Amino acid sequence: MNGKTTIPTKTWREEYTKLTAERKTLNQRYLALKEEVKEAEKIRKSVYSILRQEQWEQQPRRAQDMGR
Repeated sequence: MNGKTTIPTKTWREEYTKLTAERKTLNQRYLALKEEVKEAEKIRKSVYSILRQEQWEQQPRRAQDMGR
C-alpha cells in the first residue's frame, strides 16, 4: 500500500461514483443505438418486401399468358 496504513476509501468512492456515472451514460447510448438498429431492421425488411413484390409482379405469368 505504498507505506500507507489506512485504506483509501475516499479515493475508491470517487472512482466508484465516476465509473457508475460513465456506466449510466454508456447504457443510455447502448439503448439508443439498440432502438436505431430495430428501426433500421424494420426498414430493411420493408425494402426487401417491396423488392420481392416488384420482382413477383414483373415475372411473366405462364398460365395467364398461355390462355391469351
